[in-house]
Amino acid sequence: MIKKIMFLGSKKLGLISAKALYDSAPGILAGIITINDFKDKRNILDDFRQFAEDKKIPFSVLQKPSELSVLIDQKKPDMIIVVGWYWIINKQLIRKVPFGILGIHASLLPKYRGFAPLVWATICGEKKTGISLFYFDPGVDTGDIVAQKEFEISINDTIKELLLKTEKSIVDILRENYPKLIAGKAPRTKQNHGNATYCSQREPVDGKIDWNLSNKKIYDFIRAQAPPYPGAFSMIDDKQIIITKSRLFAYPYEGIAGLVCQITNESIVVCCGKNAIEILEFIVDGEVKSIKENNFIKFGQRFV
Repeated sequence: MIKKIMFLGSKKLGLISAKALYDSAPGILAGIITINDFKDKRNILDDFRQFAEDKKIPFSVLQKPSELSVLIDQKKPDMIIVVGWYWIINKQLIRKVPFGILGIHASLLPKYRGFAPLVWATICGEKKTGISLFYFDPGVDTGDIVAQKEFEISINDTIKELLLKTEKSIVDILRENYPKLIAGKAPRTKQNHGNATYCSQREPVDGKIDWNLSNKKIYDFIRAQAPPYPGAFSMIDDKQIIITKSRLFAYPYEGIAGLVCQITNESIVVCCGKNAIEILEFIVDGEVKSIKENNFIKFGQRFV
């Protein structure tokens, strides 16, 4: 039976996970470790610190990756659970932990291994995705799977809704499997590596819209990067327009890709490589604008 588990994590998903572990078995969680990510707008360092203090859990904030190995040597955890960690955990670290290091990946492994799996699944037009609780090994998201939870990507979901679905699924999967892990009775299934797919890291600059794509592909591209993410964008007259809400135009449309072909009280219609989309909300100069507040996008202009 496992007696000492450490948690590594950051951001909102990390804190939600740490709370779920504590609620399931408070006496087993012997430490919370996070990274100093105060420069990241998504950081919740103070919330992590307050939770650890309230529950009297040892708490560490690391400044650099090398400190993790030292801490593992000092604390000697039986197992480590990771959610929202952005530093490499190499095979030397994995070997230090007797019952393994486990993490959550936001895909149904072996699909969408790697970076930004929720964003890529949405961009690719998937109708379902999920999360995987799995053991770390030296590969990229290649370790044995303990459990998975599937959920729908509906046609109206943006990344915000998918993050909420992910949060709920993480809490559920941890609460269901944490007692089994502690007791040494959790299942462990090897991945079918022949079915693997991978996805690359993304930067804000990668959100530039290619208007030569079909309206469905552009619609998926926009919703995959909607707030709280940086957003899909395009340019008009050297000004960046971040499109935060859109919908598919209801009828076939022939036109020049990127051309603003209609403006109504409800939307701005833009031609795509195939058919058109309607812009419902956008950001310009850092301000969110509804269509009624549109003084920037004009009929006949062209997004580039």
